Amino acid sequence: MKKNVLVVSLAAIGLLAACSSVGPAKSEGAALGELGRQVLPADGGWAAAGAGTTGGAKASAENVLTVSSRKELVAALKKAGAEPKIIYVKGTINLSTDDSGRELTEKDFADPVYNFEAYKKAYDPTVWNRQELVKGKPPKLSGPQEEARRKSADKQFAHIVLQVPSNTSIIGVGKDAKIIKGSLYIDNGISNVIIRNIAFEDAFDLFPEWDPGDGYNIKRTEPVIVNGVNYTVDGCQEKFESDTKGPHRCNGGRWNSLYDMITLKGATNVWIDHCSFSDGERLDKQFPPVFGAPYNQPEQKVQHHDAAIDITKGSDFVTISNSRFFNHDKLSLVGGSDSDNGDEGKLSVSYVRNYFDGVGQRQPRVRFGKVHVANNLYTGERVGKQYSFMYGVGLGKNAKVLSQNNAYELQGDFAPAELISFFTAGSAMADSGTLLNGKPVDIVADFNAKNPKQQIGTISWTPATAMKLLPSAEVPAYVKANAGAGKL
Repeated sequence: MKKNVLVVSLAAIGLLAACSSVGPAKSEGAALGELGRQVLPADGGWAAAGAGTTGGAKASAENVLTVSSRKELVAALKKAGAEPKIIYVKGTINLSTDDSGRELTEKDFADPVYNFEAYKKAYDPTVWNRQELVKGKPPKLSGPQEEARRKSADKQFAHIVLQVPSNTSIIGVGKDAKIIKGSLYIDNGISNVIIRNIAFEDAFDLFPEWDPGDGYNIKRTEPVIVNGVNYTVDGCQEKFESDTKGPHRCNGGRWNSLYDMITLKGATNVWIDHCSFSDGERLDKQFPPVFGAPYNQPEQKVQHHDAAIDITKGSDFVTISNSRFFNHDKLSLVGGSDSDNGDEGKLSVSYVRNYFDGVGQRQPRVRFGKVHVANNLYTGERVGKQYSFMYGVGLGKNAKVLSQNNAYELQGDFAPAELISFFTAGSAMADSGTLLNGKPVDIVADFNAKNPKQQIGTISWTPATAMKLLPSAEVPAYVKANAGAGKL
């Protein structure tokens, strides 16, 4: 752990805040039992607030378990209900296997009626979108193929998604612990969970859904330019008139996948530390768009992966620290919808000393929450590759973000304002200590100067726990050396 730290003053908002390493000192050579008993310290970000986060540290001897298969992990998670438990993960656990260890494929989950080629033919937007629009959008999918897809998806979900109970620590053993091809769910009021030192890979949705209304806009009048290519198609109008005129000539629609590697819905006091997240060997760039123009833009590729970590439905007091995210596009939502007004006053999340290594977007994307983003490293380049940098923090409805001492190492010319994405009026952010390719910048000041009609507001909260910050210049080297699984 670095000893030379800096406390940064934000006089503009009357705030003293900082960020620690978020966790006990690096425990090289520590006994396995010691790792399981470690808890989040009092200066460990938002997850230290409320009741604090101790996971299964108080587990009795009979509730300390080591697992190396899906069958063993399922049994361990169910053992003793919500009593404290420590689960050590050894080697690779594939959540898409049966109890004998055989890996399951699409054929094992698919409804007999489902066929991807038939699905594409049934819902080709150049045909489906000729129908009368519903509130300015094409109608939702219906019919035998969509019903069969849902049944297939339900069967896969029931097998590859594992529920994590309260008062649980899940700790990877050594440098090669992995959970792949599935998802951990922490939801429905579950609290006090610790997940550390595990590489998560490839939560692959075998049955993604085409949503014809996602991104669809009948009122588009400006050319649609993506990477210098004009994707605008003539003939876009609300009423169907002919093959060349009608709502089927308006661009829109997205493929949506179901699984995050870790999902928090209504969870509290969760600490995720020294983990890695990637799409593994099945990258989404391997699955291109399948419909014709104007439905073949880059963002309309078939998507088989959703987020790395999504935090929604009133979740609160979460810290994500010392973790590496790579070979992935949409990283993390804080707040799932503008209509979830019950999230106001919750969604308190810290992202501390993480390595966002060539991730595309949502690093994180925030609605409603009080989110502390500190001492993180962002790398990437201009759009043109699947996982190139699009933006870091996304500011959505009523977002309240504190950004401190983050470093961006980006190829290409980026203005400070381009490091974020502004989605909704009413969002607020305070930024200090940001480095863009080694030079100090102020993201908020630059954005507000360039966007007089879309101003970012000022936050009015302070972190619940005092934390210490590394100086910005030390962040790249420290994060590259310490973030990710196998480095605990």
